[in-house]
Amino acid sequence: MKVVIRADVLDGILDAARRQYPREFFCLLGGRWDGKTAKVEEIVFIPFKSSEHYVLFNPHDIPIDSRIVGSAHSHPRASPPSRADRRTFPKTGWVHLIVYPPFDRTSVNSYDARGCPIPLLIED
Repeated sequence: MKVVIRADVLDGILDAARRQYPREFFCLLGGRWDGKTAKVEEIVFIPFKSSEHYVLFNPHDIPIDSRIVGSAHSHPRASPPSRADRRTFPKTGWVHLIVYPPFDRTSVNSYDARGCPIPLLIED
């Protein structure tokens, strides 16, 4: 499995996370599956609350939509998925991005629903 994300979508996530910092940012990822590749084509916003240490959202706010392939959220620094992340990932899709300062294209990691790293490709 791998993730291909449009550059403008990744830049939008990074910009939103930068603006939200030091509080965490959260969004869903819209796109489609092409074999074992998730192609992320849009940001899907749902209501959330956050602090410097967590994000809270209501799983009932997640649209029932086959185009939701995963989620993205920010951490205050580079770190692997937390226990809470690993519990949340399966509820929000199959692929997950964690972004962190300095919120540029080198400060993003991608994971599957179990929290295992997967390749991320940026498509211009």
